Amino acid sequence: MTATHDFLVPDLGEGLEDATITSWAVAVGDTVELNQVLCTVETNKAAVEIPSPYAGVVTELGGAEGQTLAVGAVLVRIATDASAAAASEPTVDEPATDDPKEQAPQRKPVLVGYGADADLDTTRRRPRAKPRVRKLAADLHVDLTGVAPSGPNGIVTRQDVLASAHQTADADLIPVGGVQAEMARRMAVSRKEIPDAHASVQVDCAELLRVRDTLAGADATVTPFVLTLRLLTIALRHHREFNATWVPAEHGASVHLHESVHLGIGVATSRGLLVPVVRDAERLSTRELAWAVDGLIRSARDGTLKPVELHGSTFTVSNFGALGLDEGVPVINYPEAAILGMGTLKPRAVVRDGAVVARPTMTLTCAFDHRIADGAGAAAFLGELRALIEAPELALLDA
Repeated sequence: MTATHDFLVPDLGEGLEDATITSWAVAVGDTVELNQVLCTVETNKAAVEIPSPYAGVVTELGGAEGQTLAVGAVLVRIATDASAAAASEPTVDEPATDDPKEQAPQRKPVLVGYGADADLDTTRRRPRAKPRVRKLAADLHVDLTGVAPSGPNGIVTRQDVLASAHQTADADLIPVGGVQAEMARRMAVSRKEIPDAHASVQVDCAELLRVRDTLAGADATVTPFVLTLRLLTIALRHHREFNATWVPAEHGASVHLHESVHLGIGVATSRGLLVPVVRDAERLSTRELAWAVDGLIRSARDGTLKPVELHGSTFTVSNFGALGLDEGVPVINYPEAAILGMGTLKPRAVVRDGAVVARPTMTLTCAFDHRIADGAGAAAFLGELRALIEAPELALLDA
């Protein structure tokens, strides 16, 4: 005797409402073991492998590769041995049955505002479509009243709109989803909510490179970038308004000064920009910080980051110098108070003692929330960070 179990798209945390199936590891008819990987899904945060909660035979897949499913939707149906399932699972009050008459009545999909009465006369109602589909139709100047719906219960889909506009999804319109959609949302919120300003300094990195060369023999993961992060945690402890969050309130706003420095590291990946987080960075030794940064960057590029590793930052660093950019103005990672941008570290012509010489320099740019900090504070923060980089031995004062 067998019982069929519906495995629903799980709640992957952080308020995520849906997930996109990127690949299936099983097919209908396959026998799966407990905790065997069923598929990989991509959320706005990361790519996650989904293990099977049952041992049995796959009878139905809830969606195709590339399809987005809501949390709580059926991901896969698995037929199990009823006696084995009863022995391994807690007893529940809902007996399994294959008789459709004993199944609960299937709910009809309902769009908010249209009701669920099948007898209603809907001929005078406007076409049924989700808000994002309506926006797409408006952008493409498509009249929805003239579009033949292909979705369930007469709903106009995105594909219907594209077909009506004589366009294809892979031509002039590029779908945005997953990591890119989440990045776009956060950047838009940042620009909307934060009145930002920015300041820059040029830093001589000769001594930083000397320290790197000294430590390289002991640990190759200690790079100029890691050393800069180590010195940054010191400067942030002295200028706490840059490791903070603006907290609006009905009866007056406040500024939350964070006790710990949770460093977000911007990483360019094939899936888009990810910001893994080094938690409690100020408590780590230089070696521990180097290992943490190296591991997170590798995981980000391999697509193996866990959702918990992608949230909770209090200050973010964008190393666009690694992409060959000399300087730039980064966008604050909302709701943080500031972000540091690092340009390329390379020899440049500078004046020393009245003579033009080549020195290894880089430009540091801090974008900050002007509600929390001002130009004088930014100058003091960047000034201390520059002093630490140009004379790393100053860090010993706080060791």
